[in-house]
Amino acid sequence: MKTEKKLGLGSLFSVLGAAGIILGPLLGLSDLAQPWSFILGFVFGVLSGVGVALVISGFLERRK
Repeated sequence: MKTEKKLGLGSLFSVLGAAGIILGPLLGLSDLAQPWSFILGFVFGVLSGVGVALVISGFLERRK
């Protein structure tokens, strides 16, 4: 994957994951049935983690 694509996709994933983590409880996603609230929290956490990893990888490639 090219550096620009890593940075773009990583930043998109990071923003979506962070927005889900921040806005999820405010919009009532934690009030869903027991397994769904866990699954949504897990997905948002993984999404933001993958996004941060892609951005850091893109920054390291760009530096070289």
